[in-house]
Amino acid sequence: MKYFLSFWLIFLAVFFCTIQTQAQCDDVFATNFDPADSLFVNCKYSIVVQNPPFLYELPKMVEETSGLIFFDDLLWTHNDSGGEAVLYGMDTANGQIVRRLIFPEIKNSDWEDVALNEEFIFIGDFGNNSGSRKDLHIHRVRRSDVPTKGDAKLETEKIQFHFEDQEDFLVKLKSNNFDCEAMVAGEENLYLFTKNRGDQHSRIYQLPNSPGNYEAKLIGRFDSEGLITGADYLQEQQTLVLIGYTYKTWKPFVWLLYGFEQEDFLSGNKRKIDLLNLLTTQVEGIAFVNPWQVMISAETSKSFTARAFKMDLRSFLSPYQLALEKGNSLTGISYEKKDQTFNFFPGSMKAGFYRLMLFEAENYLLKEETIQLEADDQRFPIDFALSEKAAKAALFGKRHIYYFNF
Repeated sequence: MKYFLSFWLIFLAVFFCTIQTQAQCDDVFATNFDPADSLFVNCKYSIVVQNPPFLYELPKMVEETSGLIFFDDLLWTHNDSGGEAVLYGMDTANGQIVRRLIFPEIKNSDWEDVALNEEFIFIGDFGNNSGSRKDLHIHRVRRSDVPTKGDAKLETEKIQFHFEDQEDFLVKLKSNNFDCEAMVAGEENLYLFTKNRGDQHSRIYQLPNSPGNYEAKLIGRFDSEGLITGADYLQEQQTLVLIGYTYKTWKPFVWLLYGFEQEDFLSGNKRKIDLLNLLTTQVEGIAFVNPWQVMISAETSKSFTARAFKMDLRSFLSPYQLALEKGNSLTGISYEKKDQTFNFFPGSMKAGFYRLMLFEAENYLLKEETIQLEADDQRFPIDFALSEKAAKAALFGKRHIYYFNF
């Protein structure tokens, strides 16, 4: 009897702890968001389908487009294995090639992605379909060497590496977990996301972004539910986007990773978006063109020519957009300034806990905090200096969402 009671006490403790953990989520987009207690990131999301519109076919010169970045108001891409050692700058409006960055001293063995930070452009020559390749490397280009107009021939620096946990280099075309087609650049490090045919997951590796020969350190893995083929990182917004497709069934998808600290990408929220209208399209590259939109490139396949798409992320990344779509506009709001506090009285809101978010005119988040609205005291205090910058606000409760403009 004693052991029976102990077993049930342990079971109930674990059960209620699990329920509590599952209810705690700090993302207003999640189905289990709870403003009263958001200490954990254990978010659940409804199944979402997005249909990015087709923009244009890409020139035949880049029919094997593989990586994508955006800078100097152009979309830059390259071909994969066997292509010229060139980055092609395309007009975002029509996809026409208007500039070329040529690298005469290197080869394109299997370029799979391109990334950039404030100082450098990085070209990943690490395609490894068979899993047997031992000459993995990345070319580094100084952005200060890139002219503002016209074509240019540029020099590169070399970053060599190997995966720290790869011991087997036998050819494994159908079960290789050491292929890689996605890379992003942080301030001091590069991050690689593998394309695993073996387990349909993606491993994340880190290595320095300076010339040398390194062991790429395994820092995490997650169930990508398919093959990751491209990535981009928006440092100011702390948002990472990954693109890929399901193995053999060719169903494209995008992963959004956000709400993480520093460059610990897996510490935040992870949300998958299926791209059903791109079925059987071989999506390869993805790049932010602004904080709310990405461009997607797809190479020529049996079903389609090489082409470009644009995807709007406001409904997934902008809390104010979510408030507009799902919430109610507050009217009859009154304000008062008292000392260094700006108080506003929303009037008809339901009592309870809310996540208060303040935004600039362009919907960029200024500040957020959890507050409790009492039934007999419907007043929200805001630091006065902050209120002068705020143009909009949204309040997210467990069941109610409100928004208003200052």
